[in-house]
Amino acid sequence: MSSEEAPSGRPLGGLFKHSAIYSAAPFLRQIISVGMTRFYTGWLGSAGFGVKEIVDFWLIGLQQLLGQNVLGGMMRFYFDHKSEDERARVVTSCTILIGALAWLICGTALLFHGPLVPLMFGENGEIGGRELARILQLTLLLVPFQLSTVSGFYYLMILKRSTLFTSIQTVKLLLEVGLNFWLIGHVGLGVRGFLTSMLIGEALTSLALVGWMLVTLRPRVDFGILRPILVYGAPLIPVGLCQMALHMIDRRLLIEYADPAVAQSLTGIYGLGYKISSLVQAMIISPFMQVWHPFLFGVEDPDERSRLVSRVGTYCVLSVGAASLGLILFGRQGVILLAKNPDFWEAYKVIPLIAGGYVFWGLYHVSQMPLLIAKRTGRLFGINLLAVVVNVVGNALLIPRYGFVGAGVMTLVTFAVLSVSGMIASRAEAHVAFELGRLASIVLCVVVGGAAALWIDTLDARSVLSVPLSLAVKGLTLVLLLGLLWIGVLHAEERRQFRAWIAARRGR
Repeated sequence: MSSEEAPSGRPLGGLFKHSAIYSAAPFLRQIISVGMTRFYTGWLGSAGFGVKEIVDFWLIGLQQLLGQNVLGGMMRFYFDHKSEDERARVVTSCTILIGALAWLICGTALLFHGPLVPLMFGENGEIGGRELARILQLTLLLVPFQLSTVSGFYYLMILKRSTLFTSIQTVKLLLEVGLNFWLIGHVGLGVRGFLTSMLIGEALTSLALVGWMLVTLRPRVDFGILRPILVYGAPLIPVGLCQMALHMIDRRLLIEYADPAVAQSLTGIYGLGYKISSLVQAMIISPFMQVWHPFLFGVEDPDERSRLVSRVGTYCVLSVGAASLGLILFGRQGVILLAKNPDFWEAYKVIPLIAGGYVFWGLYHVSQMPLLIAKRTGRLFGINLLAVVVNVVGNALLIPRYGFVGAGVMTLVTFAVLSVSGMIASRAEAHVAFELGRLASIVLCVVVGGAAALWIDTLDARSVLSVPLSLAVKGLTLVLLLGLLWIGVLHAEERRQFRAWIAARRGR
């Protein structure tokens, strides 16, 4: 296939259609979350916001440890079976096993939660141990319900019930936000109020979804079907833990290596910068991956799969890079707008670093697919473990000297290492010929945008530039960089097809 040849519109059209539907709920979640940030920073303060970031770290980590990626194996092996009865057994076996394991482990941890508090949240801080113990109890109760909800959502993705998936997520989100206003804003429960709202939403959703699944499919555990899924999924548990660490461990390392008197506050400031920087990940990458995985699993021709990984990798990085430029250039204004408390305003310094890192993260997610298809999950673990080692060592060196900015630098470096490793592995496994020239052009535009943002923000902070002039220069920079991406990365035929696609959407 020549470099000028565009991919077939038919299969990718369905891919992008379902991605758009799946992205609706995360998009709404991010809009509401961004809108609520001003309330959260006011209600919780920088220390409370920092503890919330640590809670997020442990919620994701426990889900990975207890087998969320085994549920990903459910999606992979579902398509290996042809009869509806066997497919039903795949779903119920994975759901029941993971749910039972989660309740067993988290229930046991609840009985001995006292000694876990300093291990999970640090020894000292502005928020004391008694409150942290209550927060930990709610965290342990929440995890089993979250895993059951994930299982139900995976099954909806298998069935391509994207509209129902989005509707349930939206209702759940609105319920939790309403409870936050009551429990945090009115009652004043702080982080406990945030977790209680999540617990109510997850419990209702998981009971409804799992109940529907078990009634429809009948509650059965088939160890013959389950065994190969566990063999496939077992290496994905450490992979998932590694990926969780890549996204979240910097918060825990800030608690460990920053000045204990302000560590929780610094974590809160960094958490706000990370939240803004990862908007593109939540609104583009995650929804796309929910469709990309089952889509590519269904492609039987190895050559076609390799071609799709190469071309979709370029499109994914282009989409993420273009969207990230807005965050990178206007990050400082976004922080000031969203955080009522001036203590948070320094968070803008890490936005170009983290948003740039997520451009590499999008490329890694596409590049790992040949290893998942080949069931080479052990190799994935090696790639992710290397990235975690780089992250931890780099943070240990940079945080004591540069604070939360050092953590931002390591996010960029780590995701770059991860994406390069993924591309090398995909080329070795499936002979994927990544479009390195076009990828390099996209990365260069993002780097230029980040450098411009830091330079303009430094002048703005020193009052060298007025706010209107700063915004004007940033807007002009954004237009120029987007124009370079449009002309310099996309081929003429691809631009024509994109304009035709937009015209068709307008016609509908």
